[in-house]
Amino acid sequence: MKRLFVAFLLACFFINAALAQAVPVSRMQSAISAAIQQKAFKRGFAANDPRFGATLNLVSGSVGTVAGSTAAAIVAGAITAPAWATVAISVGVGAVVTVGVTLAVNGVIDWLFPTNPTDTTPITTHQNQALPSGNGLVAGGAYWQTSILGIYSGDAMSGIQTAVSINWPADATSTYEVGTCTTTSNPTKTSCLVTRVNKATGYKQTGYAAIGATYFASGAPGSCQPGFVYRASSCIAVPATTQPDAKVTAQQAVDALPASELSKPLNPQVVASLADKVWRDAAAQPGYSGLPYIATDPITTAEVDAWRQANPDRWPTVQDFVSPQPATNSPWALPSSPTATSQDPSAATSPSTNPAASSPLQNLGPDPGIGSPTLEPTPTARQILQPLLDLFPDFRSFVVPSHQATCPKPTFNVFGKQVVMDAHCTISEEQRSALYAVMAAVWAMTAAFIILRA
Repeated sequence: MKRLFVAFLLACFFINAALAQAVPVSRMQSAISAAIQQKAFKRGFAANDPRFGATLNLVSGSVGTVAGSTAAAIVAGAITAPAWATVAISVGVGAVVTVGVTLAVNGVIDWLFPTNPTDTTPITTHQNQALPSGNGLVAGGAYWQTSILGIYSGDAMSGIQTAVSINWPADATSTYEVGTCTTTSNPTKTSCLVTRVNKATGYKQTGYAAIGATYFASGAPGSCQPGFVYRASSCIAVPATTQPDAKVTAQQAVDALPASELSKPLNPQVVASLADKVWRDAAAQPGYSGLPYIATDPITTAEVDAWRQANPDRWPTVQDFVSPQPATNSPWALPSSPTATSQDPSAATSPSTNPAASSPLQNLGPDPGIGSPTLEPTPTARQILQPLLDLFPDFRSFVVPSHQATCPKPTFNVFGKQVVMDAHCTISEEQRSALYAVMAAVWAMTAAFIILRA
């Protein structure tokens, strides 16, 4: 009985020790790890490849270094620490995402990350005008229609921005922006002025043109996902807004997010861009021993979104992206299993090593002096065909044998008179050439059959 009790205590001890080692894995850690792993799987790498775990470790170290050195921290309650949002700013995601992206799936808040991470006002925000009935464009449902080009959209600004981009494209001297906008009711309509910007001088000609969009409660001609508008029977992407609402710091941008946005799923484009950028930065470090990063094959939004749909319970929200990450739970370590809710930091896969490093070298003996291999001369066309030409040599020397024959002329007596039948000889002699050719062919065919049957 005492032994069973001691065994029970030891089991409890080891279980508690194991649980003490495990740390929680945030959904942002899972999403970033999944994005990198999905790309590796697509390229044909297996999870048991030593470089697979090395890639996750090296990217984790690179992200941790950035998070530890960044000055941009998010304050939430009593916690002041970097968030994944500030890591994205610090690694320069703006160099990859050069247009504004909606933070949430079906969200109304756009962020434009700075191309220069040291910008003191790094985030440009824009709030889309949401439809009274919700976001997106559903066939037969509510929609906005622009005053020119016949563009249908789920919000007024998406259609207006697209119409400006198409109708007034940038040229050698000028660019065109959406300027001041006003909204009226009865009918619900948004009207905007177009600003013409001189590239050489920077002068802005406000009121260059006018454009508007009118709201209709039903009758949308087609369906498009958020970020797209409907024109000419197809969905086209909305271009980046050129006249954003405000340029703010990271903390101000987070503070401006409404609670309705914080609870929405994070846009897969944000995860794809961040995962691709941290992988690329890690691969550029000296001594990198992970899987190769291929610039021409970056992590795409579609690949990440496929994982999101398959694992909705492990997908982060906007809140997960902008919340401070406490330093007590290894928030930057990418888990080997993206679906796991906890991991043991001490069990992380080490960078790839030479598996034969501890094996003794093998002496293969003296150099046998084998020379370099040589290639035979390239045969000519005649040499290639010669085996065929040498087939049946008897055919080549065959001649029709000569004969000294005479045409038979039978004779017979009729009524005491001798009759000689020689008319056929005369005819045969007249047709000698033709008969010769025919019989030569017959003899040749006969000889061929005899040879082939042998």
